[in-house]
Amino acid sequence: MGNFCRLTRAGSDVSSCFILVFVLSLVTGHARHGPATQEPEGCVAIKTSLLRCANRSAAGVAVAANVTHLELRNVSEGRLDLNRVRHLSWTDSGIVNLKDCLINPENLKSIDMSNNNISHLENYQFANYSSLLQMNLSYNRIADLPRYVFKNQKLKTLCLSHNYLQALPFQVFAMEHMTELDLSYNYLATFLDHFFKFNKYIELLLLNNNRITKLTSNALADLTELRHLDLSNNLLTSFSKGLFDSLNKLEFLNVANNPLGSLASGTFRGLKNLRQIDLSRNNMVLFTFGLLHFSPNLISLAIDDTDIQKIHNSELLGVPLLRNLSIRNNKRLREIESYVLADTPALERLDISGNSLTFLPQSMANLTRLKHLNISNNPWACDCRMYWFAAWAEKKKREDLELSELTCGPDAYPNDMLPTLQHLNCTRPHIVYKTPTKLYRLKSDAVLECRYSAYPPPSITWITPKREVFHWNPDAGIPDTFEKHPHAHDIYMTPLRVIPPRIQVLDNGTLWIRNITRSDCGRYYCYASNPISNFTDDVLLHIDPTDWNHIRIISLIVGTQSAAGFLGLTLLVQFLRYILNKFGILNNFCSFCKRDRVSPRARQIYAMLDNIEQYKSQQLEKLKDNYTQQVNRIKDNCAQQMEWIQNSYQSQAKHLRDFRDIGSQHISTLRGQYCDQVRKVRDYSTTQLNWVRENYVFQRNKIRKFSAHKVLQLRETYKYQQQTLNKVLENLPSLYFENCRAGTCGRAESLVFDPNDIESVDFYIKSKIEQLSNLDEVTDTENLTQSRLSLYYTPTERSIGSKVMSPDALAGVHINYIEERPVMPFPNGGMLPLPFSNGDASAFLNAGASTSKDAYINPDIPVVDVGDIKLDLPEDRVNHETAL
Repeated sequence: MGNFCRLTRAGSDVSSCFILVFVLSLVTGHARHGPATQEPEGCVAIKTSLLRCANRSAAGVAVAANVTHLELRNVSEGRLDLNRVRHLSWTDSGIVNLKDCLINPENLKSIDMSNNNISHLENYQFANYSSLLQMNLSYNRIADLPRYVFKNQKLKTLCLSHNYLQALPFQVFAMEHMTELDLSYNYLATFLDHFFKFNKYIELLLLNNNRITKLTSNALADLTELRHLDLSNNLLTSFSKGLFDSLNKLEFLNVANNPLGSLASGTFRGLKNLRQIDLSRNNMVLFTFGLLHFSPNLISLAIDDTDIQKIHNSELLGVPLLRNLSIRNNKRLREIESYVLADTPALERLDISGNSLTFLPQSMANLTRLKHLNISNNPWACDCRMYWFAAWAEKKKREDLELSELTCGPDAYPNDMLPTLQHLNCTRPHIVYKTPTKLYRLKSDAVLECRYSAYPPPSITWITPKREVFHWNPDAGIPDTFEKHPHAHDIYMTPLRVIPPRIQVLDNGTLWIRNITRSDCGRYYCYASNPISNFTDDVLLHIDPTDWNHIRIISLIVGTQSAAGFLGLTLLVQFLRYILNKFGILNNFCSFCKRDRVSPRARQIYAMLDNIEQYKSQQLEKLKDNYTQQVNRIKDNCAQQMEWIQNSYQSQAKHLRDFRDIGSQHISTLRGQYCDQVRKVRDYSTTQLNWVRENYVFQRNKIRKFSAHKVLQLRETYKYQQQTLNKVLENLPSLYFENCRAGTCGRAESLVFDPNDIESVDFYIKSKIEQLSNLDEVTDTENLTQSRLSLYYTPTERSIGSKVMSPDALAGVHINYIEERPVMPFPNGGMLPLPFSNGDASAFLNAGASTSKDAYINPDIPVVDVGDIKLDLPEDRVNHETAL
């Protein structure tokens, strides 16, 4: 049933796709053989289940109950009752209207209506054909298919070949069970993407002999089960990228007789199971390298009637299982390179007839499985390039190899190839003469020669010590092994293009080297090759030793002269420099050449003084920040304490007003407690502020004294070094002493002061000391103290009045950051914790705080008992670590 829709008769006007079906049905029929009863006129019962009618009308044909196969030929239209018929063949009858002829087709499984005049089909026309699996409508006049003509059908095989279809509705064949579809010999132009989306089980698709010009990338993407595809005899010029990527089960592909140009190497990359491919009758001029690399299971390849001119080595690489190779009637094909067939060792049939080949590739001798060889109709040269073929052909004849006619050329006598090749006098290259080893002078010329005896004359390749290659072929009509190489190239096949060339091959094959250099010394290889064999020899080229000695002497002389010239130039420059410095010309006339008058030691002292000043500024800045932070904390704590006391007083006063009898006494007592608490808080805050002030002033004075001490120490060190330097200079010889007094003895490299820098450094240090000493003066006058403080920090007016100098200053230079919270002592051993450390709280207290007659004790806050005073404080304010 796989060939149900395939036409097997060429050139016939009448053909049927169901002949094979009926023959199989006759062979496998299970009905009893016997004479037909009540046969209609013009009908013959071949079997009890098969009725064949011809040359009559369908009207009056009665189908017996046991007939399941009905075959009608040249039967005009009429109504047929197909109640029990399973297989119907109604061909060559000129039927136009199929719908009115068939009645009760529900049980039909196959129908063949080929070779009729059916031209029109309707939507849902086959709706009653519920059991139909195979349909053949080929050789009709169908020009259009309605979109729903096959709606809800379960067809497996459908033949629509030899009709007039030009365009098809999108997904008109939406039948999931279809396995074979024949659309050949129509006028189809293209298929859209995913046209066969609902036909993923199709295994046979025939699209040959149409007018297809293009197939989009996804036109065949859904045919994942496709095994046989025929696209031959169309108008395809190229294949869209990825057209065959999803056809990984395809086994047969025919794209012959299309105007295809060169194909990309990845065109068939998805055809991993491809076994047969036909690329014949295309416009290919080149068989792309790697075209079949992705089809390792290929066993048959046809490249006939193309414009290919040459098949290169490795173009058949990747098909090791290839058994049948046909390269016929390629009129422009002149050469199959030597190693093309080395990649196809499993070849059994090789047909290269009808080409323009002049010699056979020698890799054919390795085809041990070859059973059929056809090399006829080629203009074979029958020269030494085919000398090997005579012995190989004689051996293969004894192994039952089928050989075609072996003729040397179109005008030669038939079958005279083997005798002609056997009598050729072909010999391998043999060295006759080579240039002996000689000593050549530099800048001279050399001629290297390798003379060989062989027939045909061998081509010669020279290889220099620098790996440069030069080719020479005595007969350009017979290509040698290096035909593709440039005439002269390097090891990377890059052509050497130097005009005129310094190294070249002469017309007789000798190598000429002009103006010999040191790089030309070494071993030269000469490689001789002809179709029979090859041979390699070498020629040595050496430089005369006298040239080496001459080069050494010249090198020594030139080196000595160069060293002497450099030394003289250096002495001259130093002398000019000394003269210019001696007379001060550079200092007077060249502002760019003046040197820096400050010595390195002076620059170091300046840097040290700047570092001391910077350190002092940083310490004073930190001290000022700490002081400001402590003052702010004291202010905040005092305000919070006053607020707590006021709130407590107001709350208690409010409750006591209701008791008129004893209210006056309680209010007086409460007011007294309130004033006492306010006084104690204010005194404690003032004490804390004074202590912070003393600490701040003490730390600042320490920093200033430390800076002044460092500057004085630096000055004393400087004076001591200057005295030492003066003593050393007095003890030096008079000449060197005078030079140093003039300022020319290592001024830039000295580690002590330059005498000219004494005044500037001394003045700088004195100014620093005076500035620091003025700042360190401390008087008892309050206004003078305020002026000293304003240089770094300006306190508020309220903080000035509370300043008290502490008699016990802390020793050492450091910044005291107060981290712990002090507690304020009260009578009877009570402690009042404060949430602040240090600060200017006196300013806030002096400003006064509002009092109230009311007070209220918060029950959620613990009460601290201080004699007759009770304060409501939060728990996190209580601190027992530090007590003043």
